[in-house]
Amino acid sequence: MIFLKTESFNFQKTLLIALIGAIIGQTLILLISWIKRKISLSRKKRMVLNDLKDHNKTLDLILEKHIELNELFKNKQTEFFTTSIFQTLQLDIYNSVEKSELYSIFKKDLGILVDIYKSIEFIKNNGPYWIYKDYLEKSNLHLEEKKNEPNHEFYCDVHMGIIEVSMKNIENNLKTIQEIKRKIKKMAE
Repeated sequence: MIFLKTESFNFQKTLLIALIGAIIGQTLILLISWIKRKISLSRKKRMVLNDLKDHNKTLDLILEKHIELNELFKNKQTEFFTTSIFQTLQLDIYNSVEKSELYSIFKKDLGILVDIYKSIEFIKNNGPYWIYKDYLEKSNLHLEEKKNEPNHEFYCDVHMGIIEVSMKNIENNLKTIQEIKRKIKKMAE
């Protein structure tokens, strides 16, 4: 007769091995997730900073248009101004990144970043085209009101007031653009 020697199954040893395997597996999952998040945040940071660099170049062009329009107002040659409503100032990239991720990326500079994009939005909505359009609307309205007055001068006090308001808007925009450019430079460092 042959006797088989049988060993009892060691549940404690198996359970310990399974627990160690689960801990190693979870650690690897967490490590991989952390690495993926860091890579994603790094990519988004580069994307936002590149967007700011592009906006900086666009702001140079808008700055030139503001200066050009200001000179035309000073010289009373507003009829020679040309510009496009289509600008490349967009907030798409900024809006595509979740605010919690922006905080994780920029931390203490988040306030500066938000201010930059809010200012860009302001310049986009109040740029040279819009200042000139507002000037034309107010000027034409004034001329319409005075069309029956034969001795009315084109550059009367009211018209000069309209020009003055437009020039103040340009001056404010120029200051805003300079401030945006300064903040973009700080963010790029």
